[in-house]
Amino acid sequence: MYYECRSFVLTKRAHLLQAASATFILAVAILLLPPGTIFQTAHASTVTIHLVAYYASGWNGTTNPNPTIAVEQGDTVTIVWSNGDSGVYHQFLLDVDKDGTDVSDCSPSADPCTGVTTTGGTVTFKASTDGSFTYYCTVHPGSMKGMFIVQPPGFSMAPNPSSLTILQGSSSASTISLSSEHGFTGTINLGASVSPTGPTASMMPTSVSVSPGSPATSTVIVSTSASTPGGTYTVTVNGASGSTTNTTTVLVTITVPHFSITSSPASLSVIQGVSSNSSTITLTSLNGFSGTITLTSRVSQAALSLSFNPASVTISSGGSGTSTMTVSTSTTPPGFYTATINGTSGSTANMTTVNITVTIPDFNIKASLPSLSIAQGSTATTTITLTSLSGFKGTLTLTGTVSQPGPTVTFSPASVTLASGGIVTSNMTVSVPGGTYPTATGSYPVTVTVTNGTLTHSTTVEVTVGSITSGTGTLPLTVFIGVAVAIIAVAGAAIYLLRRRTGQTPPSQ
Repeated sequence: MYYECRSFVLTKRAHLLQAASATFILAVAILLLPPGTIFQTAHASTVTIHLVAYYASGWNGTTNPNPTIAVEQGDTVTIVWSNGDSGVYHQFLLDVDKDGTDVSDCSPSADPCTGVTTTGGTVTFKASTDGSFTYYCTVHPGSMKGMFIVQPPGFSMAPNPSSLTILQGSSSASTISLSSEHGFTGTINLGASVSPTGPTASMMPTSVSVSPGSPATSTVIVSTSASTPGGTYTVTVNGASGSTTNTTTVLVTITVPHFSITSSPASLSVIQGVSSNSSTITLTSLNGFSGTITLTSRVSQAALSLSFNPASVTISSGGSGTSTMTVSTSTTPPGFYTATINGTSGSTANMTTVNITVTIPDFNIKASLPSLSIAQGSTATTTITLTSLSGFKGTLTLTGTVSQPGPTVTFSPASVTLASGGIVTSNMTVSVPGGTYPTATGSYPVTVTVTNGTLTHSTTVEVTVGSITSGTGTLPLTVFIGVAVAIIAVAGAAIYLLRRRTGQTPPSQ
């Protein structure tokens, strides 16, 4: 039966007597070292590690098979293993020279190992070389092996804050915290570099001393000049203590004093030769900008006229100012145009745009009844409505043209005066002749034309002429005459016959 180890014990015991001895030896070494020698030391401990051997499932069995063991460089390590396999032989070996399970150099100073036994074993050695190694059971190396890591003494570096935003011409700082790792003790020399070139970085102080439980801090100061380009930079802080090194970074953003420029409204409409319009240009300080901003414009149509009042605006740091841009036109063709508004203050510049729509004075024409049905001998009326567009004003003349002879068209009134933004009407009457010579039935489109000088608009009213469907009023005059003559003839004949029967003769002529 196999028994799993239910705990993985890692015990560190500091020995005061050994520490005192080490301190004395270190003091003597410092006195004997040449001036300026840089060194670091590790805070060594005594570490005892317990393992249980199972050939089928590995060291420590199925609960935590072949655990990774981590110690610090300089630690005195004792491996104690017991046998979970009754009567099965095992041997512990740490492969420091990385030659596998070769036991020919098995010793505490080379590849630490125990004897081959069924009862367990113990080996003590010093972890003097940092790196990653493999420990085995040399009898069952396939199933019983794990990682053994010796961590070198070192130090960590952490910035606070990790990013800085600096106004061009100013400076800022970040605190670098340095802490001992894996028993490191020593003096760390610090330096800083910036990429790409632009700001400058310096450390204060340039060296600190750390030890376990005694961290230290230094400040990286990032400075800019009035000519440092705006953008993003990386400050790399380097720490070195002998061959032990580390780095950390601080992200730096340099902002440049600037100003924003906006227009309200951003779209304008002007009437050719009639009106002007304006937009408010607002300039706002950014990143501490202060100064006088000169305004100019560029338009996509030369006939557009733009002016600013005032033509230059002075703003203070954090402040804002406005100018009124006026747009006018006289002969600019109707259409859509863009005005670019430029603001400059020395080498600092910005711009915005205003969309401009140019329209011409015009009018609209509309018939209240776009189609009329008129019987022969009748009339019908529709109302023509005229509406001012884009400020149009003036006298309008109305005429009507029939597509073929037949109906006649009249307007009341035939001339109207339209005010800017106003509406006027005129009644159009269509008359269809009847009687002896009636208008033939059918379609007679009427073109209504309205003019003001060279400005002309038209619309069409569809006129349909129909015949009279009931009553004598629909019969031609010749029919009435024919019928009357026939009636008189019949009446005369009847009188003549009646007199002959009574012996009367008609009087002589």
